[in-house]
Order: sequence, then C-alpha cells, then structure tokens
Amino acid sequence: MNFFRSLILFFLCSFFSYSQGNSEKINNEYTIEIIKHKVKRKQTLYTISKLYNVQIDDIIKYNNQIKGFKISRKMELNIPIKKDIIPKKEFLKPVIDSLQRNSKQLKDLKINLLESTFKNKSIKFALLSPFNLNNIEIDSIENSKNYLKNLNLSTISLDFYSGLLSALRKVQELSINVDLKVIDTQNDFKSISQIISSNLFDDYDFILGPLVPRNINQLSKTIINSKTPIVSPLSSKTVELNSNVFQSMPTEKNQRSIMLEYVKKLLDTDPDPCVMIVYDDKSIKVKDQILEIYPYAELINTDMTNGLVDPELTDSLLVSSKKNIVFLESQNLNIITSVSSLLNSQISKERSISLLTTFRADVYENENISYEHLGNLKFTYPSYYRPVYDEKLDAFNELYLARFGKLPNKIAIRGYDITLDLVLRVAFKKKLIKSIDIGETEYLQNRFNYLPKDDGYINNSIFLIQHDKLNIYEIYNDK
Repeated sequence: MNFFRSLILFFLCSFFSYSQGNSEKINNEYTIEIIKHKVKRKQTLYTISKLYNVQIDDIIKYNNQIKGFKISRKMELNIPIKKDIIPKKEFLKPVIDSLQRNSKQLKDLKINLLESTFKNKSIKFALLSPFNLNNIEIDSIENSKNYLKNLNLSTISLDFYSGLLSALRKVQELSINVDLKVIDTQNDFKSISQIISSNLFDDYDFILGPLVPRNINQLSKTIINSKTPIVSPLSSKTVELNSNVFQSMPTEKNQRSIMLEYVKKLLDTDPDPCVMIVYDDKSIKVKDQILEIYPYAELINTDMTNGLVDPELTDSLLVSSKKNIVFLESQNLNIITSVSSLLNSQISKERSISLLTTFRADVYENENISYEHLGNLKFTYPSYYRPVYDEKLDAFNELYLARFGKLPNKIAIRGYDITLDLVLRVAFKKKLIKSIDIGETEYLQNRFNYLPKDDGYINNSIFLIQHDKLNIYEIYNDK
C-alpha cells in the first residue's frame, strides 16, 4: 500500500470543500478575498463564521441567496476573507499596560530558532503514528470518504502528518536536510513490538510518537537503554517519563495547577465575589482545591441532580451587588451545554457572570456548545495551545490551503509547530536534550519550554485563554 497515495486520497476526501475566488480592494488598509464554501450537513451560519473567523453579517452581505439566517446543505457561499495591507497590532485592553511594561522582558526570555545559527544541518527522525492504513480502501473512493469523514486515529494522524510536511518545507528553506521515516503503528501492541525489533533507532535524533500514551509507554520501556529521545506529541494524559521521554503537551494536572494559581490572584483585586462550583463525582478533587481558595462557595453536584441544574436555584444564588464567578468542573457535554446556556440567560445589566474551568477538554469544541454564550460569560480556562489568529497564522493558512485544499485544524497546526521546534532544537544544539536550557520557544499556536520531571522532560508552557463576546484572547500571566 502506497502511504503517500493514501495521504493524497485523504485530502481529496476532505470534510469541507473550498475553492478560491476573486479579491477586491476595499481601502488602503485591507482587501477582501472571496473563498467559495459548500455547506455541509449540520453547518450553520454561526459555525461557518467561526471556521473562517468572519462576521455572520459579512457572510450575508456577500450572499444574496440567504434569506433570513437560513442556509441549506450544498449551498455554495461566498466567504469574504479580510486581508490586511497595512499590518495592525491589537492589544487586549485589560492587560495592555502590563504587556507593554513586560514586552522587553518577554522578548528576552524567548529565543527565535528560525534566526539562529545551526550547528547540525542534517537531521534524522521517525514518525510513529496510528495511520491504520489497512482500514483505508485505496481502490474505493466512496468507502474511504465514509471512513475518513469522521474523527478517528487515521484522520488525526493524517492531519498531524500534513502539518509535519509543512514544517519540513519550512526547514528546507533554512538549508536543513531531513531524513524522515514514517511508520504506521496501527495502534497495536504486536505491531509496535515488531517495529521495535525490526528497526534500530540508535542513530535517530528523535522519535516523534506514537500518539497514544500506552504506545509511548510500550516503546520507552522496550528501548529504555536507548539515548534516542521519544516525544509524545498530542496527549495531555501523563506518560511514563523515562530518561529519554519528552512530553510535549502539558498534562491536565499542570494545566489545572496554573489555572488555580491564576484564580488565587483574582483575590487580590476582588476578595469577596459570589462563587458557585458546578461539578460531578469525577471532579471532587478539583472542587476541594477551589474550596480552599473560596471556602464559602455554593456547591452544585450534577450527579446528585440527575445532570440537571435548577435555574431558580442559580438565580437565587447569583447576586447583583458582587461579581459572580461560576466554576464548571465537568466534561459532560449535556451539562456544559445546559449550564452555559442557563447562565447566559441570567446575565443582566445589573448582574455579570464569569464562567471558569480548571481544565478545558476537547468536548468544548462540540458544535452544540455556543461560543456566543461562552463569550458573554467571559469563559476563562487553561490551554496547551493559543486559539488566537494573527498575521503569521494567516500566512500559514494561505500556504496550507493552496497545498492541501482545506484550512488546517489545530492538529495540523500542532504537527507543524512541534516538528519545526524539534528539528530546529536539534539543528541548534545538536542534541535535543541539550536544548532544554534555551528557554521557551513559540510558533503559530504552540509554545515549548521543557523542564525536567521525574526521569524525563515535560513542556511547561500553558496559556490562559478568555472569551469575550465572539473574540478569544490570551490573558497575560505573570508567573
């Protein structure tokens, strides 16, 4: 089976259909580029506006066929993408003074590896990922479409690989030669054992993957005496940090810890808010940690109320005379949807409500959760990546769209960021392990700052993110 043929097939079967149209100059600051979008099942004007980061009113303006706010499947829409001619910088107003005051310090803390002098211009690494190519029927386009239209290990692997390929193109511009070996683990214990026995990884600069934590543990235990670094790229679940293991995604525990430190700092500006904790039996430990900060907080255990939150109860607990802070500590989709909707309906001119969580799982990306509600509630959370769009990401999106026919998702962007970071670290320091002393590096949406933990290393760069209306910001965190 031809691996690259499978990759091409995947992008031909992309979940969205895109084609570029014309562009028009609006003024001396920006132009409007029109992208064609064919509406897919269950898509709404809101989800499409979030996909392209455009306003709903702008989509309606460029599509006379839209009546009201109704769109139908297979309808072809003109999506107006604003392209800046004169670059602009926008700062989050609540933290602008702090950012300006610390901008020089922040710059000094980060090294730009893209502008460094490289000691090693020949890098060799392997990507171990559960592509599960045996499940893809290369000779059947329709069957492949049905398999690849859903999120699974194959689509995650292929998205990640597309980002990796984009990083290698960038590396090539720096005259760095890369010898890459791609291996399909099939997420199978026997397959990984066979891979280990039939491949000698001692002369590799690093191994990227496997993606699944248990497979990382299997690999690191088997080649525990090897000095070749093994990098866990996508999981926030704790892996066994043996001496050659790098966990590139901050763990859930670390993310919660950073968020709790931020919550403690809120007491400095508001020592007596009205606080409510909505939780379930799986999050009792973090509920207790929040209670240490706000011992008087009102408690609602959704497992004791059959997953329901009484609107009359929340209405009676929330007040107008103080700031209202609600912690939502559940990963249940129905609870997140109902609570965010309920709290949004109880906001008024006299009563503001802020929604926080100490860990935002991927369930929050479900289309049934309203970003508008989260924005109205100034939803705040820790994150391993920065979901903020800027000029650098716009440029990457254009190149990716031209190459693969679709916009990159966060997995593809992470594949780009982590691959670029690892290759540049090895090129700069010759050994990945020697690069941990260079401090924090930053790319499109991800930062990396590896610190020793147990016998291995873990990325300790965590973002604090806040929604505000339909915008998403990074909160400056002076750790």
